[in-house]
Amino acid sequence: MIIACTIDNNYIRHCAVMLKSLQLSNPAESITVYILHGSIDTGERARLAAYLGEFLPSVSFIQLNEEMLAGFPVFGHITLATYFRLLLPAALPHAVERVLYLDSDLIVVDSLHALWESSLGENSIGAVEEHNQEFDRNRLGLAEGSLVFNAGAMLIDLGRWRRENILTTGLEFARTHPERIKHWDQDVLNSLLEARWLPLDWRFNALPHLWMHSEYADADTPLGRQAEAARARPAVIHFAGSGVAKPWHHRCTHPWRQRYLEIRLQTPWASLPLEGAPSTSPGDRLGAWRLRIKSAGKRLLGRLRP
Repeated sequence: MIIACTIDNNYIRHCAVMLKSLQLSNPAESITVYILHGSIDTGERARLAAYLGEFLPSVSFIQLNEEMLAGFPVFGHITLATYFRLLLPAALPHAVERVLYLDSDLIVVDSLHALWESSLGENSIGAVEEHNQEFDRNRLGLAEGSLVFNAGAMLIDLGRWRRENILTTGLEFARTHPERIKHWDQDVLNSLLEARWLPLDWRFNALPHLWMHSEYADADTPLGRQAEAARARPAVIHFAGSGVAKPWHHRCTHPWRQRYLEIRLQTPWASLPLEGAPSTSPGDRLGAWRLRIKSAGKRLLGRLRP
């Protein structure tokens, strides 16, 4: 099984959790991993490499030239690393013709053997459809009835990507249509691969809406039954979104968050505090109370002024 993932400095520790979860759920698989990255902290990279070397037989780090992506739109919690997926055909050895791409903000909780062995037929990728179909389809200008996929977990026919020159056309699309880019390279790939991808079972990229959106809770509807099946036996839990959607944020309420934290305890980053967590330092707590008292005093004065 050949895996590819991408990291920047913010996702090194989360990549460690993702790959450990992959190994734990696929103990019998021989796993080869390619990690694509730009300029990152050398010490943290060495720390990740040493840790992965304890349980993965083959891990290769591939540093990419981020100047190739100059001018690409990025905003919010995203960096240029999200576009590295477009570079897979050129970055990976030419002998690699099939790869399973996995985002670093997910955990694997069941075997991926069946997914890896799946036939793609004449399709470029296998992926799981997004939930906001009509909105994204209209935004991207896709034909009526075309499905939109999530790019966080994809089985990719790299040979076909190379023959169809997805790299060049993808880079060109991203540069010439910045107004269409909301979900970064996911929008690029959906625009280029319209009707040329294989929809996978939702369990292979179980997205947050399966738990968070009410329309997926009714088991008496086809949508609800499909969601219920994915929730009952997920293989990939994808913590898509920003902020509190991530399991490393202390306000995350995702039902699979605890599994992420359990696996993180096995990594060198086990002791890092959760993002957004209140400080336990006495000095920080005192400072926070002072700020609250000061803010309350200003609000009171504001009400008392004529």
